[in-house]
Amino acid sequence: MKRGLFVAPTINEYSDPRHLVELAKLAEQAGWDGYFICDHLLLDPEGFLGLADPTIVLGAIAAVTESVVIGSMVTPISRRRPWKVAKEFASLDQLSNGRVRIGVGLGGLDQEFSNFGENPDKKVLARKTDEGLAIIEKLHAGEVVEMDGEHYQLTSARLLPSPLQTPRIPVWVAAMLPFKAGQRRAARWDGIVPQVMPMELEESQDATGQDMRVIMEPSPEQIAEVIDFTSALRESEDPFDVVVTGVTWGLDREATSEKLQAFRDAGTTWWLEWADCGAPNTYEQVREQIRLGPPEV
Repeated sequence: MKRGLFVAPTINEYSDPRHLVELAKLAEQAGWDGYFICDHLLLDPEGFLGLADPTIVLGAIAAVTESVVIGSMVTPISRRRPWKVAKEFASLDQLSNGRVRIGVGLGGLDQEFSNFGENPDKKVLARKTDEGLAIIEKLHAGEVVEMDGEHYQLTSARLLPSPLQTPRIPVWVAAMLPFKAGQRRAARWDGIVPQVMPMELEESQDATGQDMRVIMEPSPEQIAEVIDFTSALRESEDPFDVVVTGVTWGLDREATSEKLQAFRDAGTTWWLEWADCGAPNTYEQVREQIRLGPPEV
């Protein structure tokens, strides 16, 4: 099981791209396998929280690192033009020498659509995501794309150069549990990022006294169920990643090892330590945790 970092949300000090690049370099030096950042426009409806652009940041990271796997967690294809995403990630794959993953999701925050005049309806976003992923796959394969879809129309569209990775850059799909739609979508691609979405998020947080990272962390039992469900749907025998975002920081060494071993035994292929960049963690505290290196299994 590989161990990486999920740096989110990229607000406050982390809205400065230079800080995110510094943390990525530090992560590689400390032996982490991956470094992933979130993709948001607006975390608050009024737009008071500054956010770094993930594609620009990933390009800078790709240029100053050599081994760490990098990517977005996750990019809503539905609020981007798929051909622009295809071009950006093809360039990132070239720049990083084949170290990129594309994390995709529907987009969970209505204001990131409605504030810019776009439809936040989840059914619409789902259809746009599926169309967009099909476009990206064809463009990355170097094909001339003709499409007359519900949301996108392409005529004699081709983008070169293609990514270094073949047959494509691995696509990891976010899936909110206990719902099945995201799991079905993920089964068609290269990996799944399952997270738990409480029905009443604020009430759940008040009741448990836990932070978002803990609330959204699936259990090893849930991971085993996800693997059973997606395995039954998959038509390919290619590798399929199961990516868990969670927290071990604050646990002792024995508890950390036991926790990660349970996830590994359940079938997890990537553990992403969620470095929460909001309160109460300061930038220096996060730097120190990263410097200590990945948790031991």
